[in-house]
Amino acid sequence: MESTIENVDPALWKAIAKSPYHQIDYENLLENSPTEIRKEEINLSLKEEPLKIPEHLDVKDISVQSADKSRKIRLRIYRSKGKQDLPMLLYFHGGAFIYGTPEQYDFIFYRLALDIDLMIISVDYRLAPEHPFPAGMEDGYDALLWISKYADQIGGDKDNILIGGSSAGATIAASITQLARDRKEVEIRHQYLLYPPMSQLLQTSSMIKLANAPMQTKRAAEWMWKHYLQHKITQPPKYAVPLLAESFENLPDATIIVCELDPLKDEGKMYAQELQKANIPVHLAEIKGAVHAFDFFSCPLSHNFYAQQIQIFKQILNQ
Repeated sequence: MESTIENVDPALWKAIAKSPYHQIDYENLLENSPTEIRKEEINLSLKEEPLKIPEHLDVKDISVQSADKSRKIRLRIYRSKGKQDLPMLLYFHGGAFIYGTPEQYDFIFYRLALDIDLMIISVDYRLAPEHPFPAGMEDGYDALLWISKYADQIGGDKDNILIGGSSAGATIAASITQLARDRKEVEIRHQYLLYPPMSQLLQTSSMIKLANAPMQTKRAAEWMWKHYLQHKITQPPKYAVPLLAESFENLPDATIIVCELDPLKDEGKMYAQELQKANIPVHLAEIKGAVHAFDFFSCPLSHNFYAQQIQIFKQILNQ
């Protein structure tokens, strides 16, 4: 195992150290009291200054029917006011399958939806350990079906659907691309996967060398997968672990972003390689000096990455 702190971008490390979220003991809570993380994050968020919605942006929450008629799924939608037939990005927040909310991405999506003229639909999916796999994936797939069927009601283009996610949300997004390919009900144009966990085995070189990295440790990853898969962790169900897919053919084109100092780095690269072997076009980028979830911290590295994201999405949409 190697120390990573001296290799972290200095301004990023300062921003992490100053963040109140850095005081949450995620690793121990994941093991001993995972749902307590949600309470601690909510308490911190209540102390933050509310973000002002940009003048030209419409943000609304809607509830849509799931396949289970007794339950609805909340979608948080960001779109330019007055625009129609917008490409749609169905997005899944991070949080180790256990915590996180769509609202935690407001600070990014308030700008991104306007900067690239893209409708972003963030899914408030069910969380482990109360709702292990396949609950989150099922919610996401139901949301995918809904936006495809009712795109005109929200100003979207049903023939221009992208899917994406951060961290565990990227895992769910990748799982849904495999499910959607097999069910053939909706076509997904592109998958955007940001520092994704892709294997429950945790045996890659980066997982071993960076086991104690800031923001993501091997121990935290172990508990994340245990809560998500529970008693099925030794024999994960189909679609639960993207790298275990029987086939990677006929999946959407992909953008995969990994971080130099993230133990999950090699898993993302391995997924990119599997897609490439199946002749799926892949854009793979590694952010130097970055740790897991670096884009949540205000510093030149995350600002530059935001600008990079704009260009990536513009290239995707212009293809």
